Amino acid sequence: MNFRHILSFSLIFILFACNQTDEGPDLRKEFWKNHVPFELDYSVPLGLDRNDRFIERAESRGTSDLIEASGIVVSINNPGFLWTHEDKNNTNEIFLLDKQTAETVASFELEGIFNRDWEDIEIGPGPETGATYIYLGEVGDNDRVYRDYKIYRFKEPIFDPQQRGQKVTIPNTAIEVITFSYPDRLRHDVETLLLDPWTQDLFLVTKRDFFSIIYVLPYPQTTEEPMIATKVGEFSFTRAVGGNISLDGREMLIKTYDFILHWERDVNEDMVDMFMKIPTLAPYNPTEPQGEAICFDQNKNYFTLSEFSNAIVPKLYFYERLRP
Repeated sequence: MNFRHILSFSLIFILFACNQTDEGPDLRKEFWKNHVPFELDYSVPLGLDRNDRFIERAESRGTSDLIEASGIVVSINNPGFLWTHEDKNNTNEIFLLDKQTAETVASFELEGIFNRDWEDIEIGPGPETGATYIYLGEVGDNDRVYRDYKIYRFKEPIFDPQQRGQKVTIPNTAIEVITFSYPDRLRHDVETLLLDPWTQDLFLVTKRDFFSIIYVLPYPQTTEEPMIATKVGEFSFTRAVGGNISLDGREMLIKTYDFILHWERDVNEDMVDMFMKIPTLAPYNPTEPQGEAICFDQNKNYFTLSEFSNAIVPKLYFYERLRP
């Protein structure tokens, strides 16, 4: 591995100890302001150890009626369900799936929001202490033509069984918009959005660059004016198409079309520490023809979901965790 990582232990300790205090966000911004981007050089997938914590072959939970599912995340407010969405030029809805059957039980329309290219979704803490938020990334840019990108943030809806089969509206006034661009006016196609639940920093991992680049939007993200993302580093692989950080913040999954990578961190480590570790290969069997969606559940099992491709109807796949 070729990397340099010089950090002050005392700064990291204060950074995480402060968490939601007034000085915490300022320290995080100072941390990222002084961060030196890293480069990694391990070989993927050859040479990586296989992860034996999960069942080797996935269980199909059922077929999905969504054609271009692009992101997926476990629901916190609605146990037993998952949130997903479709990508470029599809409807401006997020869909609630039964994680036992893959059935779409309801959809929730983002009022007044156009689906330019929604590519990934995350869930976790936000501005209001104790509330759960959904982060929906309008971050795709296949042709690299957009000047800026957006992440829509809103409180996670609570599903009422009487809403089954219906389309529910999330009012525009309940949706916050984080607008951002990349340094030096660069344009990137991104399909991986990550939320660190420990710090509320948002991370983006590019898809089409020679090596997938990691950027961060430090907490607190402003909705008043455009932000400029900070470069964190570069992985030694490309074509990242989806990812998720576990609800406890200890583990991370990132997938390409061909394999799934798994990382973990200790309680005294930050996201940079985790990014810079050599990952393991998590099971991806069967490999999906256009698999772009992946997430942990509350128990750190994981799900994958693909788009309709090559006449193959997408299935919701479940990878059971065998051990901690």
